[in-house]
Amino acid sequence: MKSGICGCMGAVGMFLIAVSLIAGIACGQTAIVEDGQGRADIVIAEKPTRGAKLAAAELQYFIEKISGAKLPILSGPGNAAPVHIYVGASSHTKRLGVSDEGLKYDAFKMVSGDNWFVLLGRDVELGNPTPFGRNNGRYKGYSLSKDDGRGSLNAVYAFLRTLGCRWYFPGEIGEILPKLETVALPQVNETVRPDFAMRHMYQYYNVFYNTHDDEELLWQFRLGFNSGREVMGTTVGHGINAVHRSAEVKKNHPEWFAIWGGERAINAGHGAGAPCLSSEGLFKANVEYVRSMFDRGEPMISVAPCDGYGSLCQCELCKGKDTPDRGWNGVLSDYVWDYVNRVAAEVYKTHPDKKITCIAYSTYLLPPLKIEKLSPNVVIILCRWRSDFINPVVHERYKKLLNSWLEKAPSKQVFIWDYYLHGRPEGSRYAGIPVYFTRIIDEDLKSLKGISGGEFIECIRNWPADNRPWHALACNHLNVYVTARLWWDADQDLDALLEEYYKNFYGPAAEEMKAFVDYSETNWPRSLKDATVIDRFVELLGAAQAAAGDTIYGKRIDMISKFIQPMIARRAEVDKGRDDAPVAIAARREKADITLDGKLDENFWDGLESYPLREIRRGGEPESTSSFKVACTDNFLCFGIRCEDADMANLNIGTTRNEDPNIWNGDEVELMLETATHAYYQIAISPAAAIVDADWKHEFNTVWSSNAEAAVHIGEDFWSVEVRVPIAGEGQERVEPNQGVSGNVPSEEDPWFFNVYRQRARGNARELSAFSPTGSNFLQPDKFGKLIAK
Repeated sequence: MKSGICGCMGAVGMFLIAVSLIAGIACGQTAIVEDGQGRADIVIAEKPTRGAKLAAAELQYFIEKISGAKLPILSGPGNAAPVHIYVGASSHTKRLGVSDEGLKYDAFKMVSGDNWFVLLGRDVELGNPTPFGRNNGRYKGYSLSKDDGRGSLNAVYAFLRTLGCRWYFPGEIGEILPKLETVALPQVNETVRPDFAMRHMYQYYNVFYNTHDDEELLWQFRLGFNSGREVMGTTVGHGINAVHRSAEVKKNHPEWFAIWGGERAINAGHGAGAPCLSSEGLFKANVEYVRSMFDRGEPMISVAPCDGYGSLCQCELCKGKDTPDRGWNGVLSDYVWDYVNRVAAEVYKTHPDKKITCIAYSTYLLPPLKIEKLSPNVVIILCRWRSDFINPVVHERYKKLLNSWLEKAPSKQVFIWDYYLHGRPEGSRYAGIPVYFTRIIDEDLKSLKGISGGEFIECIRNWPADNRPWHALACNHLNVYVTARLWWDADQDLDALLEEYYKNFYGPAAEEMKAFVDYSETNWPRSLKDATVIDRFVELLGAAQAAAGDTIYGKRIDMISKFIQPMIARRAEVDKGRDDAPVAIAARREKADITLDGKLDENFWDGLESYPLREIRRGGEPESTSSFKVACTDNFLCFGIRCEDADMANLNIGTTRNEDPNIWNGDEVELMLETATHAYYQIAISPAAAIVDADWKHEFNTVWSSNAEAAVHIGEDFWSVEVRVPIAGEGQERVEPNQGVSGNVPSEEDPWFFNVYRQRARGNARELSAFSPTGSNFLQPDKFGKLIAK
């Protein structure tokens, strides 16, 4: 983290500086403030950078709040004060021999002499600034670009932290400020460098800097974030969009776009369009674009495809370029990374010192198999949810995945794209759950130090239009704070960091809030299914509220109390479980003796009850009705599904191939099966009888196969499906976890929970229906119906 000009400074060193600042006057030190009176001025350049100007203002503001002394800000050292604090580079710091040379990634220096103190970093100005003072007049006249260097600002905040200042949450409610009559001039000579170069906390699907509140933005600055511009440039995520998303390209080059469900996906990917990665014209345009951006000074450029890129283009050029046997996370790996590698290799000829990036994400999360080594200029951005590492199976998988990518990439450069999207809006399945994962953050960042170049994290926040009675950061601010501090020093003691947080932020309720957070760290996922977990959350938080009382500490706890109300509101539903789930009876048959032709005309189906599908959100009758019958033997579960459709001429067949994600671009039916011993399986079937199946026990595992058989019949005004699913027995997953439905025949004592879904697709419109309406998408196991064999 830190390399000293005269040595190294860790946590102990910072503590000693703090002690000297407060108690050093007795040892003969010069004072910045003495007995509440200022004895220093703040000196900036005659034409200061935006960052240095704001840094000086922040130093002045907090010194006054701490001590009552307002230090003047001057363009040169004055005669009235015996001590001069130089903020940012200037002719004065040059005279003192302190420069910003080599201070990359917002690193900074704190250097002092007999009567001077330098707080300095590299404050390069990039991009268009956004003014402050939109809702706080104190900052009127100040501005900063999201890409501006903030080294001097970081130096100021680091110095203020040595005095005891902390910023745990946006605004004054999150500030911890000491009261000091005397502040000593420190004796320090340190260069402080972050352990992770890129430290970008992207705020809920919008840019880091775009916030309605000055205090939210300043909180990000005080935590030491950066935009990543110096590290990765301006194009980080789905970079290929810049090449093809314009209306002109869409009009003149439709062949650059993938064919999905028989149509060019010109408006897929949130309107940017989904590319055909076999298009030579697109390839050449992408290479030209990347070279032009490099010529303008960009250090890296992403060429990753659009968001939602889950299906292989169905044109002749792309045929056979997917690898469905690798499952969902590898089905497009060779296809996408071959394109990335070709662009990189071509650009390497002219710009060998620049880097090409692509996210390892979704259908191309796994490394490609057909490329032995990537081009030396390729950099990996590995996407994952750090909070998912509460499941050790998932954690181990991503450790191995990271190593696999490092072996594949000669650059040995990797970045992390993560998601702190906890505290979602009401209506989400996870709304109101206090998700803390500080231990996971600590372990992960310690392991990534020296390997990862930094992180780009999507973090939910409140928008003005949300009008929520609670703040999205009520709990999540601690995850953000811990991450931010470890980005600068991954080796610091987490327990000490947390102990300080509890004491500062919750005062008399410190122990109670520690118990609340510790309980969440290991139990938050269980609150979805176990009402006793919700009760324990309420009990622990109630104890903290009682200990805090009507104080600032109580107000901070009250934010969490408001935040968890959606979870509490679901308590009765969670406690009830699936008692009210709709029930379907699977009629017992001796044999699954049906001819799989999709017609549903065998005696096998006679006398079985027909269950209708309802509109997925409100439970009403859908425009296109559907129904199913179900029966079982000791070895098979059999479904017969009939889908009425007055527009069969435009039946949308997403795919004719098994394990092809294009199935979700067209008409399809799905079975969701949760056995008494395994939750849960997904089997999707297209009107061409193509099957895509997945196991959701840990993650979306499409390597798993149900070994189901399906047949489809196409009628004049309907299509129907017969599907036969083997029941493999409850020990199946221990024998072969990627084969077969693990479970016994459903019974009264051990029922299955299930759902039958239908998607009807016409253009961009989707009509969704289900046996048990879920209120949103298909993947809602808590809304499954009950299946019993009789």
